[in-house]
Amino acid sequence: MASSLLTPGEAVARIAYLSSDVVVSVQPALSTDSEFSRFLHQYASNKASSIVCRGIPEVQSVRHNVDPLLSVYQPVRSGKITSVTTASNILLQSIPHLYRLAQYPVVIHVSLHPAGYPDYGDITSIRNCGFSFLQSNSLQEAQDLALTAHALAIRSGKGVIHFFDAANSQNAHPISHESRELVQNVLNIDLARQYQGVKSQETTLYVGEGRSQVREIGLNEAPTANGSLTQSEQTGSGEQSPRDPSSASSSSSDRKDSSSRAPSVAESATTVDSQPKPVSSDDVDSICDSIWSQISTATGRKYSAFAYTGPRNAENALFLFGSDPALFGAEFESATQADFFRGVGLITPTLYRPWLTERLNEAVPKTVKRIAVLEQVRRKTTKWGPILLDLLMSLKSAGQQQSPTLVGYQLGYLEVSTITQALSGIFQNLLAKAPIQNLEIGQHDGPKAALSGTQKEFELNQPKLENAYMKILDQLFGQRLHIVNALSKGDNVEDRTISSTPGYGFGSLLARKEHRERFVSEVQAAAKTRDFTTDAPLKWLSQWALAASDADKANKIAPEVISRLSTDGSVAASKLLSSKGLFYKESQWLMGSDAWAYDLGNSGVHHMLASGENMNMLIVDSTPYSERTAEDAARRKKDIGLYAMNFGNAYVASTAVYSSYTQVLSAMMEAEAFDGPSVVLAYLPYNHEEDSPMTVLQETKKAVDLGYWPLYRWNPKAEEKGEETFKLDSERIKHELQQFLKRDNQLSQLMRRHPQFHANLSESYGTEVRKVQKRKAKDAYEVLLEGLQGAPMTILFASDNGNAENLSKRLGNRGKARGLKTMVMAMDEYPLEDMNNEENIVFITSTAGQGEFPQNGRNFWEGVKNSTDLDLATVNFSVFALGDSHYWPRKEDKHYYNKPGKDLFARLITLGGKSLVECGLGDDQDPD
Repeated sequence: MASSLLTPGEAVARIAYLSSDVVVSVQPALSTDSEFSRFLHQYASNKASSIVCRGIPEVQSVRHNVDPLLSVYQPVRSGKITSVTTASNILLQSIPHLYRLAQYPVVIHVSLHPAGYPDYGDITSIRNCGFSFLQSNSLQEAQDLALTAHALAIRSGKGVIHFFDAANSQNAHPISHESRELVQNVLNIDLARQYQGVKSQETTLYVGEGRSQVREIGLNEAPTANGSLTQSEQTGSGEQSPRDPSSASSSSSDRKDSSSRAPSVAESATTVDSQPKPVSSDDVDSICDSIWSQISTATGRKYSAFAYTGPRNAENALFLFGSDPALFGAEFESATQADFFRGVGLITPTLYRPWLTERLNEAVPKTVKRIAVLEQVRRKTTKWGPILLDLLMSLKSAGQQQSPTLVGYQLGYLEVSTITQALSGIFQNLLAKAPIQNLEIGQHDGPKAALSGTQKEFELNQPKLENAYMKILDQLFGQRLHIVNALSKGDNVEDRTISSTPGYGFGSLLARKEHRERFVSEVQAAAKTRDFTTDAPLKWLSQWALAASDADKANKIAPEVISRLSTDGSVAASKLLSSKGLFYKESQWLMGSDAWAYDLGNSGVHHMLASGENMNMLIVDSTPYSERTAEDAARRKKDIGLYAMNFGNAYVASTAVYSSYTQVLSAMMEAEAFDGPSVVLAYLPYNHEEDSPMTVLQETKKAVDLGYWPLYRWNPKAEEKGEETFKLDSERIKHELQQFLKRDNQLSQLMRRHPQFHANLSESYGTEVRKVQKRKAKDAYEVLLEGLQGAPMTILFASDNGNAENLSKRLGNRGKARGLKTMVMAMDEYPLEDMNNEENIVFITSTAGQGEFPQNGRNFWEGVKNSTDLDLATVNFSVFALGDSHYWPRKEDKHYYNKPGKDLFARLITLGGKSLVECGLGDDQDPD
């Protein structure tokens, strides 16, 4: 490793590599390094040794937009000490993970972006997630506090976030790296080994299992003179020697649920204080003091929870939570007698969380009467900033007779040439009799040009390889194509990040649809008026209004309508022409990536499918076949196609342009024609965004031929046209499946006593009549659904051979597709006492034996038949019975036909239930 360090990214990457088993490097793209990843990959390629890891640390590269903190769960639960290097743009979207990972000794190194003028709101927004927070403001601090973060995580068993602004160190002189001996002593390798030896028992991601970080403090623990480790700890002997309470940590109980370890009788009888206790703010304070004492002894550099620079008798101070404290400090030192800010103290937080009131009161001189609070939070959501509120609570509780006056400011971007003027304004307002709160200092939006290369690194750009699918869309739909979340060159980084999210795209599509619906209403109203100069527009407007929802007809009529309105010249015509683009019905698409497959509940996939809106989604999956096993096992990637098909209301296609170009064309045209949500999965495997098309072709052929990526199309409405709902387009898989089925069928024919002939040889006119009958039954089924729209629906079935069960599940899927809250279960599984609370119940039952209920419905029927306390006055119900009218040839047995359904219907009427429709009787026989 290099003997000198030039950037905070390099310093932090080195400490993270030495102090971890696994380093998760969050990158802008697979082909683009972050400020950390270049050095991490260099260390790994050189097989540099680590201090904590017994071998070579594993460096995992993860894109920033694929829920990167999911990659942390597997290693931490396997007993591996894990760290993360990332930019601040992932923090807010990772809040659900942060609350969970706070219970593990995970260190997250955060470079605030954009460097030079970052938004510290990303930090304040997650301040209560349970992590400890450390802030560094220089190159040397970045190295020392990175080491502090790892030592604090190991000793406390609690997650630590270390954040910094890399631009603060742009002009810094190179520094030497910390010695391996110092790093080893500060980290406390004994505790690291204890954690590595224990695996977590947790298996879930989002459900708490009661785990909390704990530490054990024994009665015999005593602090050493300088906070360094004892000889027994340094040699790693098996005996537990006395330790400094500030550096003590739990052993196995730290790594498991504290409730999983039961003390022995002797232990509980002789030691009381040895029980594990949760890590408190005082524990974190004590541990940090011990770590900083070791660093001070070895290097002479001192750190504290709050850093104060300036005269100890200052009456005015500035608390800075933002970029470049060194710049402010230099201005204070060079202040003249004429400056308002002469003799001012500067306060900055080193340990931001937990917030230590006692340490703050120790740092601030008693002579301070006024404090200007500068917070670099660009999007304020509250009147008072979070730092101001923290200071207010701390200083009020200090017990002083008169606490200092606090004045809050919102810090914007300051250039070197304007900082003197800005400080003059700050303290002139602070010294006023009635200072104004929440003044904004500097430029709110920052400089127009990029402040550093790191901002461009995380700029979202569409990979050139995706042009293969984009060209197909453009050729198919031409001017009608509208990609709602397409990236525009004029967008800044923040706008691109927001517009690329699925939620933004889905909302934008809904807004666009509502806008066109309003326009159609305006056209319909205009067609009924006489506000035009001539009558020519009226005819064309009426024709267009009737065909507005049909893309082919509307787009064919649109040019004529626009032409007539352009020559009319009236005010009404001009108003409609101002939105003439809406005369064309667009082909609307929402572009996505396999990043949306990691958490379907939070992505636009779920919302779009649940809405049932007529929208199209193209999701590009770039995972190569060669990497699928490791990634899927650790990252819990979901099958979007299967998820969408289970909804039952969406068109789903799985395509690969480098395998079957024709199938991609068919899928996109069918998706556009489908009335409802459509999901087209597009396979485009690559390791890096700059891979050649030949590499993509080879990966695609391998994945498709081996069946990892099947090609198929699923259209749930094809059944209405008498077509197959599912079409398998993978030729090799289809051929192998046919060969397998053919072989199986040949053996089956040999085993049958009466061979079955092909359908064309055995079907008769009765078969055609049966199809008509099924169509009529389906129409009745649709009528039943329409009567149940808009309310909860419980579907109970009784079935021996599966017919009633399958019908119930189909009904449940249809209900979900129409927005109903459906529940499907067997009658015997349903608690009878809950029936009084239902709003709508549908009963579907087959007929067994001599007009009896099937096995999974008999207990339910006995309960309903013999019940004396059921009151169904508020319950709407419907009964659909399945039977065979020719099953009983004798006339006296005819009453057995659909007897269970008829009996159930009559009993429910007796109990006061309200019938939605008459009892439905399904007949399995031909009418002839």
